Formats: sequence, structure tokens, C-alpha cells
Amino acid sequence: MAVSDFDGDGDLDLIVNNYNAPVQYFVNEAARGHSLRVRLRGRESNRDGIGAKVGVEIDGQRQIRVVSAGDGYGSQFSRVVHFGLGDATHVDRLWVEWPSGRRQERFDVAGDRVIEVDEAANPIARSGGQGGRR
Repeated sequence: MAVSDFDGDGDLDLIVNNYNAPVQYFVNEAARGHSLRVRLRGRESNRDGIGAKVGVEIDGQRQIRVVSAGDGYGSQFSRVVHFGLGDATHVDRLWVEWPSGRRQERFDVAGDRVIEVDEAANPIARSGGQGGRR
């Protein structure tokens, strides 16, 4: 099974390939709301940030993801980390804990887009007006 935003509309879709069966593609047409997708660029850690913890905070509520290469037999996940934001149009805080031990944070990050976090960048970055209000 592969999980990613294959159609680029901000929600997660599925591709399932069972043994001796045709591949099935499930397009998510039920999801509503906003999202933020985060792509990591490792420098000291591995290039894709596998093993990194990525988190967002919105009004005191947190979501945390661990970047994985895959789970189960013959599967692979997207390296883009996906966060569903619901009605929120931005996240108050985004943080990355790299396998190297380096930690980075960004504040007031606008949603409904893909952002890249580079391990070589400053550890704390303020988005400076890129975010909107809910």
C-alpha cells in the first residue's frame, strides 16, 4: 500500500497492490479542510529525512509524524509529510527533529501548500507574515 497526495489536492489517496491482483487506486474525495505538506532536505542526516520527527501545533493541539521509508511488504510512503489542518489556514508552530539531533522551528506557517525544510538552514525561522489567520 502506498499513501500520498497523488492527485495534488491536499488530501491523502491510496494505491493498493495485493499479491496476484490488479493495482487499485483510491482517490480521496471525502476529505474537507486545509492541509500543510512538508518536504525535508537532509544534509547531515540522510537526504530524505527518514527517521525525523515533524510536528505542527494549532491552537495548542499537536500532530506529530515520523518520516518513514515504508511499512510492510513491498510498500513505500511519500517522503512528503502531510498534516490535515481542518478549518485552520495556518499552523502556529512547525518543528523538525532530525536524526542528527538538530532541531528547527518555524512559526505562523501558511497552509494549503508544500514547504521545504532544509537541515542546513537556521534552527529557528520566523515565517514573517507568510501565515494567515484562521
